[in-house]
Amino acid sequence: MLKHALSAAPETEASNGDELRDAAFASLEGHAGTEAAQALTEAVNELVLNQLAHTEFFGEPRANRKKLKPAIAAFLADLLSAEGKWVYRSLKKDSFTGPGVGARAFIALQQAMRELGFVDHYGGVVSQWVQFDESGPALANRRWAARYRPTNKLIALAGEHGISLDNALDHFDYGLPKQPLQKRAASTWDGGRKVQGRRLKFEHTDLSLKLEADVRELNEFLAKQTFGGGCIHRGYVRIFQNGDAADFNWDQGGRLYSQPADKNYQQQSGESRLDMTINGSPVVEIDLRASYLTIFYAWHGLQLDREQDPYVIPGLGEEARAVVKLWVAATFGSTGPLHKWPTVILEDYEEEHGHPLDTNRYPPVQLGELIIKHHPLLRQWGQPLKDGRVRTWADLMFDESRVVVAAMQGLMRDGVPSLAVHDSLIVPEQHERQGAMALMAAFGGQFRVNQVPVSPSLKINSRQGKRLFVP
Repeated sequence: MLKHALSAAPETEASNGDELRDAAFASLEGHAGTEAAQALTEAVNELVLNQLAHTEFFGEPRANRKKLKPAIAAFLADLLSAEGKWVYRSLKKDSFTGPGVGARAFIALQQAMRELGFVDHYGGVVSQWVQFDESGPALANRRWAARYRPTNKLIALAGEHGISLDNALDHFDYGLPKQPLQKRAASTWDGGRKVQGRRLKFEHTDLSLKLEADVRELNEFLAKQTFGGGCIHRGYVRIFQNGDAADFNWDQGGRLYSQPADKNYQQQSGESRLDMTINGSPVVEIDLRASYLTIFYAWHGLQLDREQDPYVIPGLGEEARAVVKLWVAATFGSTGPLHKWPTVILEDYEEEHGHPLDTNRYPPVQLGELIIKHHPLLRQWGQPLKDGRVRTWADLMFDESRVVVAAMQGLMRDGVPSLAVHDSLIVPEQHERQGAMALMAAFGGQFRVNQVPVSPSLKINSRQGKRLFVP
């Protein structure tokens, strides 16, 4: 029998595996934004300097002392804003790319803070499959980056300066993302969990410089707006996937991700987002309805019927709509029409709906046959298009991201702020029509059928309810 286990080199009592796996990334991009944060940074800096006084870190005293204080502020920002959860950071030197905190300063700092009792630490967490019987070889290990969490000692010291885990982001500012364009390797799977690909270094090209400039322009425009009602947004990072593929050309993935990565408006429920305000105005959220399906049809030179709900299938009816939508989404995440419900899909369904998916009532193969009968084009998913290339979810995501970014740029030119939620836009309610028309224009600008712009179906979500947009 094989059993999944977690081994580690802890300095504190063992923490459960889910907590360690769900650790937030320590970006080390924060800085002290208030007098209280500056005072806390100074206090920790003095203690760390004493701790490092006799280490090799001070081989070049002036240079290294100058680098230490910004590193302390950045680490404090990540530790305290994670609300008591673990954060992770690789200690490999090649993981410290671009400007900001360097490997030498951070490696010395984290060691000193561990010795001072300011952080709990799990060094090099290892996820592995352990074998308990004699049949077959044991599976390979996978080493994770080190995990850190603030101790009560550090939390108490922060409290003396009026800083808590709840208000840390009021005192530490991340500013706009310094590197708003990211290239990542293909995702992997670990114990049934999808693991984001590692961040890759890259040399800029004319294309990547243009893409980065577009994100910077959006970030600078939105930084001048006022967001309220629980909206947390400190700029976007546009992340491209499959960067380790031989034919990568900044055309895989490409969604805009709000920062901070683990605490922003994109993490809120759709209902909660409607409590947000932009420049004091209530908001509406405009969804691209059946976005991937509409794009897939457009790839084949077809316009998806806008008059019918694509997820209401004859023989299944309205009650099966959510399951049909799930099957289509899972198919687009696979290499062909779905033949087996993935465990992670079943878990997500149960969490969202409060009950398990009835797989006996909706076996994926038979369900798929009914869906494909209604949408015969789906049988071609995973097959080469006319250009001979097989497209994947990353291509769908890229084309969707191009539509969203283009719509935001068009609105920005007219002075209208908008926020992205992958396949939707949030705009002030008085700009509802303008936002919807911007999405339609951006979609039609990307896709045409017989020289006619493809027209997506849009859904308006507001505090008054949900409705389809009528141009």
